[in-house]
Formats: sequence, C-alpha cells, structure tokens
Amino acid sequence: MHPSTHARTTPDKPAIVMASTGETLTYRQLEERSNQGAHLFRSLGLKSGDGVAIFMENNVRFLEICWAAQRAGLYYTCISSRLTAGEVEYIVKDCGAKTFIADHTLAAVAGEVAALLPGVKLLMLGGTIAGYASYEDAAAAMPITPIADEVGGADMLY
Repeated sequence: MHPSTHARTTPDKPAIVMASTGETLTYRQLEERSNQGAHLFRSLGLKSGDGVAIFMENNVRFLEICWAAQRAGLYYTCISSRLTAGEVEYIVKDCGAKTFIADHTLAAVAGEVAALLPGVKLLMLGGTIAGYASYEDAAAAMPITPIADEVGGADMLY
C-alpha cells in the first residue's frame, strides 16, 4: 500500500521509527517530504526514467528520499556506506545517476567523489561540504503537494 493512503487515513501514526535513536517520521511527514523531494528532482531537471544515487548511513530521511524518487518515476540506486570513493564513482556512473545525494557522515568519501562526477548534481544531508548543496534546504523550498506527472519509479540494485 502506498504511504499516501496511510497519510490520508492515519497521518499522525509513525511511518518510520529509528530504533537506535527513537526518532520518528509520521505518515504525514513522509508524504509531505517525499512530495517535496519529487518536486526538487523535477526542479533539477530529472524526468521519469532518470537516475539518482543515494549514499547514506541508516537515517530517518533515507526512505523519504527513496519515496521521492519513486514518486518522480526515477531509478534510485542505494550505495553502501562502506565503499571507497572509486567504488562509489563506478556505481554512480554505471547506473547513470544525474543526481548524487550523500549523508554528511560520509563527507570524507563524498568529498573525494565530488571531483570524479562532472555534470552530476551533488546534494548532501546533515550539512554540506565544498561542491554540495543542502538537500534539506532545497527540498524545504518545494511544495508539499504531489508533482503533476507522478509516476512510479523503481530501485536499481547493485
């Protein structure tokens, strides 16, 4: 069942609970943030069938980004946080990602990767480093309503 259904029927129920911290994200928040992410992807020029790569530790925002990509019809590739810069570069290029989203906790590797990805839009959560724009700031400026051309995307697994 799509999270938007739960957002309509039980908006304040937790959709995600991080066991390690107790941090929660409600279905309403997941719905709104994933819509903002989908709008952000469109504003970056991504269209249905394009790719986005996600390089994050376990984080309450992870599924929000996956759902945003899914709603925008994108292929989203999740990259292990344990890989080297060369391995991350290979996956980003091989999957055809037009946007690379990294977690600030992985800034050392993300910093090395930035120079290796010309033409790829770089976003970071939890802070920024040189070459990266803030995912949170960019997404927060977007509408919380669905994009007009919402279509299902899919994960691309490595």
